[in-house]
Amino acid sequence: ARRPERGRGGAPGGSVRSGGFRRGVRRALLAGAIAWAAAAAWSAVSQRADGAEWAAAVRGYAWEFPRDHWRHDGYSTEWWYFVGFAEGADGRRFFYQFTLFRGGLTPSAPDAAPSPWAARYAAMGHAAVADAETGERVFVQIAHREAPGLAEFGGFGGVGGEEIGSLPGPTGTPDRWRLGFADGAFRFTAGGGRPEFLLDLEAAPTRPPLFQGEGGYSEKSPGGAASLYYSHPRLRVRGRIGLGGLVTEVEGDGWLDREFGSAWLTPEQAGWDWFGLTLDDGRDLMLYLLRTENGGLSHADGTLRDSDGEARRIAAGGMSVESLSSFTPPDLGPEGRPYPARWRVRIPAEGLDLTVEPLLADQENRRGPAMPGPDLPYWEGAVRVSGAGGEVGRGFVELTGYRRPFHALGLAPPTASPAGR
Repeated sequence: ARRPERGRGGAPGGSVRSGGFRRGVRRALLAGAIAWAAAAAWSAVSQRADGAEWAAAVRGYAWEFPRDHWRHDGYSTEWWYFVGFAEGADGRRFFYQFTLFRGGLTPSAPDAAPSPWAARYAAMGHAAVADAETGERVFVQIAHREAPGLAEFGGFGGVGGEEIGSLPGPTGTPDRWRLGFADGAFRFTAGGGRPEFLLDLEAAPTRPPLFQGEGGYSEKSPGGAASLYYSHPRLRVRGRIGLGGLVTEVEGDGWLDREFGSAWLTPEQAGWDWFGLTLDDGRDLMLYLLRTENGGLSHADGTLRDSDGEARRIAAGGMSVESLSSFTPPDLGPEGRPYPARWRVRIPAEGLDLTVEPLLADQENRRGPAMPGPDLPYWEGAVRVSGAGGEVGRGFVELTGYRRPFHALGLAPPTASPAGR
């Protein structure tokens, strides 16, 4: 998954509907060009790599923690996706996102005696912070090839110790984005301590991992496209957030989505609508709907976990997701589709009839003019959840493929070979 609007269309098998001294400047320009090229190459991975050499997600994967929080070589794509809410002692409230993406350039070493600078992977980072009261929102994108001093992802128990991954921050800043895990908690940072934009948070799981799909094997189509996927809802979060020139000590909660695999979208799938909701009664709900280019439903699945830890899958036929409103970005072109912006989510067997509403209308992530990497617009936003008696929870929604089909990411290599661990 990564970092609200919604879809439309019919739902076969269910009633799901989706509506920055000269040398320094030269160095900065070169770094930006390299990063852009690496990220662009990532987006073309399915054309540049022999798909048959990438490892496929397979059923029965033997999960092991904390090892599986670290990188997984051999798969073409993986990500670490944190979203959540935080509040300062002064009452200032924030929504945040921190995401690291790792994408394959070639499934094998570039030559027989590979240099450490010969990249097999590229990486991209997304981070966003929003002020719930003022509506101020900052989004930052970075991108680099994986090489010493650039994007680095250590293996579990390796030289990096507790560090899972890190990337240089925006050009012209001393920042380095980092993600690590130690003493039972994740730690991620972006922004280099600057009050204009900072995320420096510790996120501790409070429950065991929530495996999505069949024991963490998450199908994306009946034809075998799938990922290995687990979540950590209800992370206990504390640290610092900077926005608008002020750094605030905060506490809050969060959700981690962790996926890796080599075949994600099929050619006809244009994007997805994803819901990660935590309810006040202790239940956690994840739903995703994969859409075709005309807005119809291609595939849907979900998981509901009770407060006691029992989890059940929610199939397409057991859910109804109806778009009630829409949000149209001012610069949306004729090829784009408005984002859904309010939903009714029903799961009759679980007694759930929920209204999901964005806390800010415009939470679209767009690459800025000086940011490296491809422009991959998507909506990633905080939402409130209401029921018959009023507000009953909150969460995040992700909407991709509305400005243009998201299979431009290259997440659907034609084939992948089953590979054990």
